[in-house]
Amino acid sequence: MNKLSSAVPVCVAFAAGCLVGQSLPEEQLLQAAPQQSERLSDDAAVAYKRAVISMNELEDILTSEGRHNPASEDQNYFAVSVGGIDALRDLEEGRGVDPETFAALYAERGLPDIAEDIDFDSEGRLRYKGNVVRMYSRERLKKLFRQRDEARSRSDR
Repeated sequence: MNKLSSAVPVCVAFAAGCLVGQSLPEEQLLQAAPQQSERLSDDAAVAYKRAVISMNELEDILTSEGRHNPASEDQNYFAVSVGGIDALRDLEEGRGVDPETFAALYAERGLPDIAEDIDFDSEGRLRYKGNVVRMYSRERLKKLFRQRDEARSRSDR
């Protein structure tokens, strides 16, 4: 198994969680159970470390190829798993952002240059330079998932 295919399950689980969270009605979000603070098992911690190393390597390659340009300070596993996303350009052009970028910006984890232009309107909506930030359209997300499927397919060869 190569490095990309070993990191993909972690990315898939994370992205699925992001998407499910976005689809919940607000009243369910308010009643969500507190997160467990249990530590990862030793096996899970080792697998997590391997996944992080693999994703860092893939992110470096995608960035050097000009395919990845993040808008948040944390690694964007979704963007890396689909072959890279220019989140900065998407944000600047108001075309929406990927689920993980949206979550990071919403949690106030944008890059410093981005963070200074992030705020929330009176309805609690995330804004960048005064414009409401939306997530990618369903069609764009479907395309990205197809790209990830293709990359996974190529990595299995």
